[in-house]
Amino acid sequence: MTANTGRRLAIVAVFVTIGLLAAGAVAGVSGLSEMGQPSGDEVLDQTEQRYDAAETITGTATVTVMNDSASKTATVEYAAAEPNKTWAAVTSETRSYEMGTNGTVVWAVGENRSYARELTAESVAMNDSTDPVPEENVTATLRGTSEVNGESTYVLDLEPTNESIDAPNTTLWVDTEDYRVHKMTTDDGTNRTELTVEETNFNVSIDDSQFAPPADRVAVTTVETYDTYDAAQSATDMDLPEYENGTFEEARYISRPESTAVVQQYDADSENVTVLSATGALRYLEDVENGTAVQVNGQNATAIERDDRAVVYWTEDAVTTGVVVEGTTDEAVAAAEEL
Repeated sequence: MTANTGRRLAIVAVFVTIGLLAAGAVAGVSGLSEMGQPSGDEVLDQTEQRYDAAETITGTATVTVMNDSASKTATVEYAAAEPNKTWAAVTSETRSYEMGTNGTVVWAVGENRSYARELTAESVAMNDSTDPVPEENVTATLRGTSEVNGESTYVLDLEPTNESIDAPNTTLWVDTEDYRVHKMTTDDGTNRTELTVEETNFNVSIDDSQFAPPADRVAVTTVETYDTYDAAQSATDMDLPEYENGTFEEARYISRPESTAVVQQYDADSENVTVLSATGALRYLEDVENGTAVQVNGQNATAIERDDRAVVYWTEDAVTTGVVVEGTTDEAVAAAEEL
């Protein structure tokens, strides 16, 4: 895997990411006495090089997150491949889910919901399978050696070189022979996360399908942005309304297998007006609460006012039209009548 300058936590990036994901489920080392041992920074460099040199990584880890009131454990299987493909499956007593990216689509699927979205060119450029956490220069202090599951390891305390960064206390256990990571702990004063790596495999063959969203469970959302009304209209079969009392700023065309939507943004005297047109929206609107019946140019509509914003919407010929304003229901209705 491509090396990057600076010492950072990229060497345990996959493990850190897995630990943070699993953490969502719940809000005696010997002294340094032997001469000739490497320094902490030297061990950290060797470990980074070990992982940077791998084209692929697979493995299994056990993650335990604990605090004063609870403790939860999850088993995580993971895989990563250059340049920007990752996959993880998390299983605990209460939930299980998968997530990943094949470099163009990022996705997640659980027992009752799923999500997938195409990555923008900017996101693809920033994404690297070795760096799923922000680059952060760190320094390592060698505390000594210890055994983890029968394997001899160096024990490193990691600290950011920037003292202004409020980072959790992090300790890393690295194999003394081949510099693979065996264990990691973090403690932020409230939650303690312990990650034990059960298995790590370098440079194994991984089929590309491992990183692709499951076609039978995940619907990919695509988003296209247009700078003019005419360009947005040409991208859809829906007849898009136009708000003539404002200046068109942009439109986003959002497509999923079961629905499409166009979201237009207008500037009306420094106030934002959003005009939505969508198919397949009725099933999302059936459970809307606290709606008020209103009329828009003789058309039956529903209005909702919340958090200094108001929306009015109606459905005709299977197309739902909505107008969102920063204001009251009356202002939303008035804007809708200007379409």
